[in-house]
Parts: sequence; C-alpha cells; structure tokens
Amino acid sequence: MTDCDICKLIESKDAFKVIYEDDICLAILHESPSVSGHCLVIPKKHSTIIEETDDEVVEHIFVVANKVSSAIFDTLGAHGTNIVLNNGADAGQELPHVVVNVIPRKENDPLNLEWQPKQASQEELKTTSSMMKVYAEHIYSGKDKLPEVKIKKEEPAAEKEEGKKEDDYLVKGLKRMP
Repeated sequence: MTDCDICKLIESKDAFKVIYEDDICLAILHESPSVSGHCLVIPKKHSTIIEETDDEVVEHIFVVANKVSSAIFDTLGAHGTNIVLNNGADAGQELPHVVVNVIPRKENDPLNLEWQPKQASQEELKTTSSMMKVYAEHIYSGKDKLPEVKIKKEEPAAEKEEGKKEDDYLVKGLKRMP
C-alpha cells in the first residue's frame, strides 16, 4: 500500500534501527519513544487493524513481541514491559497499519497506562458475555457467516422524538470481528 506511512517505513527500513527482521515482520526502535528502548513490531503485509490480519501473522508478531520483551529485560534491565496494540482510531491508533508496541517499564518511570476501573452491572456483563459467546462459537466452528445480533435497547425519549437511533458501541465493535 503506497499511501501507508508504515509500509513506506518497511520499504526504507535501512534508515531505521532494525533490531529484528524475518519474512513476516520487523522490529525497530521507536524514533519517538515513550521511554528509552520502546520498540515496534510491524507485520510486513499491510492490514489496518488486527481483525484484518491473518491468524498466522498475528501469532508470529506476538511471538516476536515476546522475544523483544525478553531482550528488553535482559539488555536494558527493565522491571516489566507493556505490550500494546492500539487497534482502531478510537483506541489511539494513529497510523492505519497494525503495530505492536513493546515498552520497557521501570519503577517510577514517567508512563501512566492505568485507567480507572468501572463496576459493570450484572445485566451488562450477562448481555455482553452472551453476545460475544455466540460470535466466538461461530468463529471457532469455522463458519463463514456470523449470526445477526439484535439488541433491544430502550432509546431516550429525546432521540425517539427526533427519529435518531444511536448504535450500541458493543454491537459496532462486534460487527468488526472476522
């Protein structure tokens, strides 16, 4: 894909600090790291999000990310690593190409990747679990077409009056699943 900055990076990889490469992916040092040693594992075949990536490639890039993480522990003295995939613009993905970040962590480093947990209601957990289970069973059974999931959602009165219908965020996400 010629319009993809990451694909262009792969083509000009000699200009970057490549720490690992094979036929499927490469790992480079991030040029604008969150902390020193921040690495990127990048599949060579273009795909925008992980759901568009072949399972074998997904498996391989995470094996490589694990090896890069081990190297970070052994060579940089990290106390931990974060292995992060920003999957989609709403998840912080800045460029339209799958990239796995391997970030060294040390005590009192400047990064804060924590979030405030929210308590989910039992009804929400039950509904989400049921929806995802149906999709997961379909995916792992090898069936090509996923079942249609319909959620009965009470719309706020203001939306009913204006004729607007807001898509359920969970359903939108599930529609992305392969």
